[in-house]
Amino acid sequence: MTSPGSSKSYDAVVIGSGPNGFAAAITLARAGKSVLILEAKDTVGGGMRSAELTLPGFVHDVCSAIHPLGATSPFFRQLPLKEFGLEFIHPDAPLAHPLEDGRCAVLERSLDATAVSLGADGNAYRRLLGPLSTNPEPLFDELLAPFHIPKLPFRMAGFGLRAMRSCVGLANAKFKGDLAKALFAGNAGHSVLPLEKPLTAAVGLILMLSGHVFGWPVAKGGSGSIAKALDSYFRSLGGEVRTNHPVNAMSDLPPARAYLFDISPRNLARIAGNQRFRI
Repeated sequence: MTSPGSSKSYDAVVIGSGPNGFAAAITLARAGKSVLILEAKDTVGGGMRSAELTLPGFVHDVCSAIHPLGATSPFFRQLPLKEFGLEFIHPDAPLAHPLEDGRCAVLERSLDATAVSLGADGNAYRRLLGPLSTNPEPLFDELLAPFHIPKLPFRMAGFGLRAMRSCVGLANAKFKGDLAKALFAGNAGHSVLPLEKPLTAAVGLILMLSGHVFGWPVAKGGSGSIAKALDSYFRSLGGEVRTNHPVNAMSDLPPARAYLFDISPRNLARIAGNQRFRI
């Protein structure tokens, strides 16, 4: 492995080893490019980290724990991570939303079972998610792709008419009971926006639909297992990784044709705020 002070040049250097950093690095390595990942911590992963935080032998996820979009992502679905040690565990009931009175709204892998548990709102739940759950992989390929002209314009339009609304607006329009509304709001809350805002319904729909179609899996051994599998696969493609290598300025980087930053805007401004870039 090259030392930090080496003048070796790369096609690309990726700063940060979160899932987006690994996705970029793996895509370039699969295209035959020389790629280096630099990670400030002593292990790779970004939010995909696990550690013995309490007692020896008890592994806890430091950040991310459940991975609905890891199972749903068109990119991650086609990676051979199982061959590199990754095993996902799928519970029959991916999520639950408790209410103050002791009742609990439960999203099960079965859409019908979930609808039955919602009582009078069951048929409305089926009407909302049922059409989207038919042949869902092409729909998710569209939803999670970079901005493009839709290949499935009518399906995307059908989703968009619901998704463009606020969580509160769509839930009140479709459901009467508080179980269904709570279940929808709990998922839409992952937008980290006020639920009265437009497009918050989109997050709720995507996460609930992914629970029925792909599940909300847990990585066996903790989320760090995902990072380890990505690391192993990336290295098998000829990629290089350097941990314990913080980047505080552009001068800390080896020569490369391109630099890709999987870090926060604040840290990017600190590292490269005085640089001029060609877009």
